[in-house]
Amino acid sequence: MRDGKTFYILGGGSNVLIQDGLLDAAVLHTAKMDGFFAEDGGESVRLTLGPGVPVKTMLEYALQNNFGGLEFLTGIPGTLGGALWGNAGAAGVGFSELIESIDTLETDGPKTWRREDLLWEYRACPLNPKRTRMITSAVLVLKKRPADEILEKVRSFSELKKGQPLGRKTAGCVFKNPPGSSAGRLLDEAGCKGLSVGGATVSDRHANFIENTGRASARDIYTLSEMCRQRVLSQTGIHLEYEVRFFGTFEKA
Repeated sequence: MRDGKTFYILGGGSNVLIQDGLLDAAVLHTAKMDGFFAEDGGESVRLTLGPGVPVKTMLEYALQNNFGGLEFLTGIPGTLGGALWGNAGAAGVGFSELIESIDTLETDGPKTWRREDLLWEYRACPLNPKRTRMITSAVLVLKKRPADEILEKVRSFSELKKGQPLGRKTAGCVFKNPPGSSAGRLLDEAGCKGLSVGGATVSDRHANFIENTGRASARDIYTLSEMCRQRVLSQTGIHLEYEVRFFGTFEKA
């Protein structure tokens, strides 16, 4: 921002940890940027969506109209903007084959990115976070699929979520999976399940989730996550990278 103040974009807040106390920053909430326009071409549909559209709304539309491609969003919370920014996906499936274009606000003004302009990497923003200020809209193309095929994929992705602490107070997966491995497995093998700091506890169902079991502060959650990350580093030499995003200042205790 021009006055030098830190600037954050907040979507559904499902993968975010915000510092305790006053956040000395500007926050733009995309909840009202929820335009949803469908151009039905019969065997396909072209969706022009605002960044604040809930991913659940997108999935429900696809299921109701027998359009395939979004089944991987099953059980994933949040909004389109956040999902695109973090390249959300499951079992190697994501947005890369569905996106026609993304409109953004850059440091030097608005820009439209075509699919071939985007760099799709695991849980990484396909844009340049140093220049892109926010996603303002996106165009997705979905194709007609048999209803039973779509439902089978939904069941398959739903099965993947069974081991997660659904319905509990978490910010989603804390760490990204390192290449060729599983963050949850590494954390489990490092003895992290059940560790706690204040009101924050590593889930007994999946070690890559930290639950707020009472009145956990952001400091509790961050301190516990750093404790777990250090355990994995000490035992395996692997430095886990955060998937959760931080608003504010978090320094190692």
